[in-house]
Amino acid sequence: MMMRTVLNNKIGRTFLRYGAVLSVSLLMILGFGSSSFAREVNYSGKEVPVYVTPGEPTQITFPDKIGGGFKRKQSALALERQGNFLVVFAQPIIPYEGEALLVHLKDKRSFALRILPADDDNPRDEFINLQDLREDDMEYGSNDEPRPEFVTADPSTIPGFVKWMVLTAEFGKRGGIPGYRRSNRYTGETILHDGTIEAKIDEIFMGTNYWGYVISVENLLDSSYKLNPATFRLDGTRAISAASWELAPRPTTAEQKIAKGHTSKVYIVTRSLRR
Repeated sequence: MMMRTVLNNKIGRTFLRYGAVLSVSLLMILGFGSSSFAREVNYSGKEVPVYVTPGEPTQITFPDKIGGGFKRKQSALALERQGNFLVVFAQPIIPYEGEALLVHLKDKRSFALRILPADDDNPRDEFINLQDLREDDMEYGSNDEPRPEFVTADPSTIPGFVKWMVLTAEFGKRGGIPGYRRSNRYTGETILHDGTIEAKIDEIFMGTNYWGYVISVENLLDSSYKLNPATFRLDGTRAISAASWELAPRPTTAEQKIAKGHTSKVYIVTRSLRR
């Protein structure tokens, strides 16, 4: 009886050992096999939507090795990169409108992505393969100057200036804006508080022809609020832009507070006050 018990234990341990190996093998087969169901995307320069589920990984494969990129300072995304692919993990606080990513490759090409929460109409992307259709970008080699999207924007023009401010304020781009002096003298100063919204100055960029104002806006109501661009018009205003014109209600949970759907950034370009 004892011999039979020992033998059964040995067989059980052997089964468990080989069963574990078999399970790992099956997972590897299933994992590699699932890449064949990747969504193929032909990138033409427009922002690509990527649908994710909080806590579940999504792999995005690029046509060359990843060199770097930008995301929001306070992001709901965790990123892991290896070679030519990026693995995205979303937190439950990811906003409904998603988050933008700029990914730069070693060969100097750049890709704009918007990471969005999956829903019934747009199921989660497990794998995405990006193919580049931009012939002009394919001509740039490793010895050329970088061509990320913010470099191609001319800060001496109003659209280019706005784009640089967005990248600096929302994506944490360092080094400032060429041709502009950055001032934090009035950072945190309230310029509007009417009981519905509160607006404070983040920073000011001063150039020869234009000045730019980065304004943080917060909804103080328990209902959603749509911003009116005219509210932020100053003397000599040339352009007004916003990260989001519609603000979510004042947060009632920690998750809503972290998601910051009730806040936005407003960008104002005016004629230089020195002219």
